[in-house]
Amino acid sequence: MATTTNFGWTTPDDTDLVKDGAAAIRTLGSAIDTSLVDLKGGTTGQVLAKASGTDMDFTWASDATGIQATIFDAKGDLIAASAADTAARLAVGANGTVLTADSSEATGLKWATPSVDKTWSLVNAGGTALTGASTITVSGITGADQLFVRIETASSANANAYVTLYLNGDTTSANYSIQGFYVVGATTWAATSTVGTSGLFRFARMSNNAGSAVDGYCYITGCNTSGLKMMNGAGGASVSSGNSQINYSIGGSYEGGSAITEVNIVSSTGNFDNGTVYVYKA
Repeated sequence: MATTTNFGWTTPDDTDLVKDGAAAIRTLGSAIDTSLVDLKGGTTGQVLAKASGTDMDFTWASDATGIQATIFDAKGDLIAASAADTAARLAVGANGTVLTADSSEATGLKWATPSVDKTWSLVNAGGTALTGASTITVSGITGADQLFVRIETASSANANAYVTLYLNGDTTSANYSIQGFYVVGATTWAATSTVGTSGLFRFARMSNNAGSAVDGYCYITGCNTSGLKMMNGAGGASVSSGNSQINYSIGGSYEGGSAITEVNIVSSTGNFDNGTVYVYKA
């Protein structure tokens, strides 16, 4: 009997009798059927792949060249990975949620409610009176990324007193880098009316009348880290029938090496005799 060139299927010889043709056809058909048996089966989306190096040895497998559309179940579904070379479906989140990394989730992702803008809260309820001492401290500050310090009608018993802000009780001027400008009451603006050096953060200087009062603010960021803190603010002093008051508009930085836990309001000369300081955190 003759055989096919590639697969060795049995075929009739040219000299075979016609009466043997049916048997020869059955033999050939059986051989083909046996050889192609691996082509049976499979499901939608699968591809035929080699199972070994043997001729006609195939298997049905998932298409490794792409992700099947059947992984999606609903509008908004996403594809994520649950492990190396493993695709997974991440169902769409609720309206308004945002995609967030979370290593505890199977896909490393989750839908979460977005954080809202920071809310400011008053550290020292009702404010702290500026009286009876040259340094007034607001302490107990924890977990604050930002601070907003506001002083109202701060006054020393002495005229021409500067109202100054320290952080963490640190009076080392080299740790403060302050820039900006100031205006002196009852004088002409001059090129020297600028600030650009290491030094403390000043709200203002009272006039030469002890009845003068200072209002101002200071905004501080980076308060909950040991790194650089950024500061900016301004302040002004009332005349109160005097002059020579100094009003500041300045900004800069503080580098004290620790998170902020307290704010100090200081009179450069004499004790405070009036005013209130409010410290807000966010």
